[in-house]
Amino acid sequence: MVSFWYLSEGSAYAPLIINHSNEVPLYFYVNGNDFIFGNAARDRFYSSDPNTFGNYFEIVKNPSKHFNIYGQQKLVKQLFYFGIEQYLSHFINTILYKSDSIESYRPNFPLRFLFETDIEDKEKALIETLFTEAGYYNVERINYNESLFEVLCDKGVMRANKSVLLLNGIDNTLYLELYKNISESPTASSKLEGHGADPRVKILADMIIEYIITQNSYLSINKEIEIAALLPYSASLLENTTPIIKGDAILTDGKSYWFRINERNLNDRLLYYSNDSIIYTAIEDLLKSNRINVENTTILLGSEEINTSYFSNKLLKKYPNVKGIETVCSNDTMKLVFSKIAKSGYLAKRKVVVKPPIASIDKADSPEEKRPALPIFLVNVQKSNGQDVNQGKEVKMPNIPLPHKIEYKKSNVQAPPILPSKKENINSTVTKPKLPEAKKKNPVVLPPLPQKKTINK
Repeated sequence: MVSFWYLSEGSAYAPLIINHSNEVPLYFYVNGNDFIFGNAARDRFYSSDPNTFGNYFEIVKNPSKHFNIYGQQKLVKQLFYFGIEQYLSHFINTILYKSDSIESYRPNFPLRFLFETDIEDKEKALIETLFTEAGYYNVERINYNESLFEVLCDKGVMRANKSVLLLNGIDNTLYLELYKNISESPTASSKLEGHGADPRVKILADMIIEYIITQNSYLSINKEIEIAALLPYSASLLENTTPIIKGDAILTDGKSYWFRINERNLNDRLLYYSNDSIIYTAIEDLLKSNRINVENTTILLGSEEINTSYFSNKLLKKYPNVKGIETVCSNDTMKLVFSKIAKSGYLAKRKVVVKPPIASIDKADSPEEKRPALPIFLVNVQKSNGQDVNQGKEVKMPNIPLPHKIEYKKSNVQAPPILPSKKENINSTVTKPKLPEAKKKNPVVLPPLPQKKTINK
């Protein structure tokens, strides 16, 4: 899943909303010159369309896997680049109201990536390289947690001199990041698969899937994948519980299914849950191996799947300092992230190679007049494809050429050098040398032949 955010000069940061959502699942459809990125591609993927691609971070591990577009063969890793640049083109045309081609913006465009915890370092490097190799020189990775800790310290949620253990649940995997010093990179990290949610959230997701399967016996689905995808939705249902929990759950194929769950049955199942000790052990092992005292450590609950009162109270029975990250803190963190980018002059920390734009300069953009700063475009990347309100709808993109289909303008094309004019009647201008005439000298006179004798019979 990727989500898009931007900041224009003089405005607050905002999500790039297309069809009611700024989130796009990592599915791709390529057929001839047609390229679709997101929900419509996902629908085709689950309809077994051979021209679709899913599980992006898995298929890029196969160096022989490729796709064809504009008559050229491309490695599958470039699907991500094609998809993001399609949205960049949409942003330039519909938000900035610019008619310039994307090629003219690449060198200076302030493009930032915010990677979630489930993205590995090698995967982060892969994505950054895709764009720098394509000519995006103002690209940088955002350290979200650094800004988060600043906000939490300012609000008194945590102290700067304490260690921090940050917990996040993504796709039912619990990620643990330990910081001895919050101004530095994580000291250590670990993950627990199958424990990335409040037990109630996971049990409710399980019950929803069971209900859907019972009511729709023809369905053939991967239960674990569907449960992981429903966790954020289940967490939102438990914020305001009622005796009967019902609604429409959207599965990974984009289709909606109605369900009805009795809260009493949910609580009955919760009585038999006994996996808390696994999480306790993981926390204590991480702290002990790094010689950190739990009394001097703040445990932060990040994602909504684990940032619940039930999960917090469970941990508080064992650990004294457990804090949930409130929505207002997350919003203030994003404000701080964009504020830092603006204060940096919209430039990446490393040296930026600036190239002149391909587009011709209009009168309004004369050298004497300073162009306003380009907007910041932030892409939030995670492997999870989760719940998306924009499912099943095809994003209507403008008819913009995709990357690598270069369109040349007359002003950019240099004419070939003029060849010398062709000479006419070249044969007539060349004087052919005359061969010497052969003269007879001292001719040889042959003697006469003897007369033929006549014989009389």
